[in-house]
Parts: sequence; C-alpha cells; structure tokens
Amino acid sequence: MKEKKIHAELKRINGNIDSISGSLAGKDQIAYGSYVLLLLICILCVSVLYFGTEITGFVTFSESVVKNDNDSISVVSSGVVPIETDLENINSMMLSGTVSGNGKAAVFLVGEGRNYLAYYFEGDASEGVKFSDMCYDTCHIEGISNSNRLLFELEGTTVSIDKIKYMYSRIIDFELEPIRTEIDYNEEKAKVIDIRLTNKENTDYTVLLYVDGPLSSSFSWQGSLVHMTPDVSEKIIPVTVKLPSNLPKGTFVNKISARYVPPDTYDFVGESPVAESFVVINNE
Repeated sequence: MKEKKIHAELKRINGNIDSISGSLAGKDQIAYGSYVLLLLICILCVSVLYFGTEITGFVTFSESVVKNDNDSISVVSSGVVPIETDLENINSMMLSGTVSGNGKAAVFLVGEGRNYLAYYFEGDASEGVKFSDMCYDTCHIEGISNSNRLLFELEGTTVSIDKIKYMYSRIIDFELEPIRTEIDYNEEKAKVIDIRLTNKENTDYTVLLYVDGPLSSSFSWQGSLVHMTPDVSEKIIPVTVKLPSNLPKGTFVNKISARYVPPDTYDFVGESPVAESFVVINNE
C-alpha cells in the first residue's frame, strides 16, 4: 500500500506530462507505437497556494541544507539593503514577510551583471498580505555568496522581511545498469535480468521502480521501493520477464525507471532525479 500511495502522490503532483515513441539510437531499433511515461517530473516549480492573505512560494525536489535567518528588515522606499548569512554553500534564497499598501513591490537579489527576482506583488495590500518562501529567479542560482544585497523597488507599498531562507541543494545521483538489454523472443520467452542500482554519492535515499512500455505487464520484481544507505554502493534487483506466447512480429522497447522519492515532506529545491534502463524484445 505504501508504494501505491507514493505512486499516486507523484502522479497527482506531476500528471501524465510526457510520452515517448520512436527508436533508441543504434542499429535496427524500431519503436512500438507510443506510450505514456507516467511520473516524468521535469520541473515542479509553479505551485502557488493561497490561504487567506498568505501566499506560499515555489516547491521542487532535491535534498537540501537549510539555514533560516530571522532578522527583520522593514523597507518603506526603494533602495538596497545588505544581507549576510553563515551558510557557506548557497544556491537558493527564499523570502518570507508581509507587503502593505496599494501598488507594486519587487525584491531582487543583486548579482553580477543582472538582478534576480525573489518576490513580486502588484495590487491592493491595504490590510497586509503575507508571503512565504518566495524565490522566482532565486530558487536556484549557482555561485551565491555569503554576503549579498537585496534591491527593493516599491511603488505605493512597504515590505517587511521576517525570514530569509538560504539553501544548499544537490540532486541525488544514481544509475541503473545495464542501460540496454536485448531479448530475442525466438530464443528466450522468459528471462531474469539483473538490474544494478548504483549509489554514486553514497547517500541515503529511496527510489520507486516502475516500467513503461508495450510489454510492461510481462515484467515483475520484488518490491517497488528500494532504499539505499551510505554503506551500500549498489543493489542488484532481479527483474523477471515472462513474454506472452502470441507476441506479434516486431521490436518492443520497454523502459524501467528508478524515480527518487522525497522523504517525509515536499519542501525541496531542484529536480526529482530519475535513472532509466531499456529492455528491447525482438521478434523478427
């Protein structure tokens, strides 16, 4: 049941957003129609929820180190305010606070050669509008230093920053091997394929295994969730393939995917990593 709930949650968040058809690069590879690839997460970064007068910012996936600076900053006119944190590695900055007044408010992180939009508001905030974890262009920027400047551009508004969240995020790195396996239907109608999941960064994470393709019902293995720990560099997952007796002529491409499953909550920055392994059944 746990696997089903995770599978459903990822589907709810991402929907069916991609399909694959065509052939793999290489010799004599013919795609079998087209089929929908469930759970392909490209970028989950446009989730803005409204709770009364509070606006919650963008949410995406990865593992993060978080530092919250709760120093209050109140700005009543356009200008630049210096900020500093003791988090050494930074690639994300988010702002929380309140905008008041009636007009426009934009807050930028001042960078080299350009300014990065962190927060924007336009409208009536006479009674105050709260916002949290807003980042827009600052959701992920390489090379943010410890000392920075915020540029406030205000027209008829004032802005109070209650919290600046700094994050250092990295994508979990793992692989499935082999990348490609071929099965000759005329020689093997049943086969066990050993899929190797490698823990390239020796870290703790969980992936969800699933298969897409015209013969996906012919694939099975023990358990859809695979948990890796820092002391485990790889795991072998035996995948059983039992092909139907009436398979038509053709070449059938099936994809086994390992999708990173975020732990506990969905407060992550980055993309949800995926590793893929292709199994091609040839019936000529």
